[in-house]
Amino acid sequence: MQKNKMATLKSLLITAGFNTLIALVLAYMVMGSHKFIEVFIISQFVGLSICLFVTTALQIVQAKGGGWVAAGIVGGLMSGITVGGLLSWGLMALLYGMDLGLFLREVFIHIFIFGMVFGVPIIYFFASREIIRESAEKIQQEKIKRLTMEKTAAMTTLQLLQAQIEPHFLFNTLANVIALFEVDAQKAKQMLIDFNEYLRISLQRTRQEMITLDQELDLVRQYLEIFKIRMGPRLAYNITDRTGPDKVSFPPLIIQPLVENSIKYGLEPAVDGGRIDIDCCIQDDLLRVEIADTGLGLEADASQSGIGLNNVSQRLESIYGELASLVLKENKPSGMKAVIEVPVCLI
Repeated sequence: MQKNKMATLKSLLITAGFNTLIALVLAYMVMGSHKFIEVFIISQFVGLSICLFVTTALQIVQAKGGGWVAAGIVGGLMSGITVGGLLSWGLMALLYGMDLGLFLREVFIHIFIFGMVFGVPIIYFFASREIIRESAEKIQQEKIKRLTMEKTAAMTTLQLLQAQIEPHFLFNTLANVIALFEVDAQKAKQMLIDFNEYLRISLQRTRQEMITLDQELDLVRQYLEIFKIRMGPRLAYNITDRTGPDKVSFPPLIIQPLVENSIKYGLEPAVDGGRIDIDCCIQDDLLRVEIADTGLGLEADASQSGIGLNNVSQRLESIYGELASLVLKENKPSGMKAVIEVPVCLI
């Protein structure tokens, strides 16, 4: 309702400008400049009446479409001319004592002709303007609808990929606990306690679309502590966050599958185990995360990267599109390095 009122007011103001131009043309080129005030007032009466009636009629019948719109325009035009003409007669009666009969015979016919001549193009202008506005609104609504559908589809894909990662991680960890029970029951019990605590903290975070880099690194740190129980001195790690004091937005379960990959295919098979170094920094408006291990290397991992690595790559693409990258490279003198780059988003 408020929107229609504003649109009507704007149309009336534009019409008043047209009416002034029409009055200038009629007074100075047809009737003589001494008639300008009278012509101006009559022009405003008729023009504004036409605009008000046509605009109101269109607002009433616009939902019905077709012939109703045409009927609304014609009815509004005729009603506007009639009402504007009666207002003009009131002015003439006040100034000159003109009776209604004389006005209808001598003046109203001219008002009707000029109302039709100038009213039709003005109405066409407003009708075209309204059609353009409605078309723009429909395009905008369709754009919003399309973007909403694309976002929904992307979120669905993201949730499916995340749903694949979580059971994969859980099953692997439980398998490690079971295996440890056969070697050292006390360590297995401690690992199970730590794993229970890890799940308590992590499940809420991993259900979110985005968390902070600090939270993701905290989850990875707890994950590595669980594995240190099993591997003991064969596993060492260091996590360095050089992104500064600001909170950086980051998707959950991105770093962890890469760390799991390094342990499972790089460090565990190695006799002496190895080390994992995680380094985070911001370069050229990109968050850069490096996960480097000193395990068996890229050749050993290449054929066994599995669901974790594939899903990390797909999730990054779903969230950031072409702005994100995941690159695997050799970590000299031994091992593998995974490099993630995503746009920086501060919270």
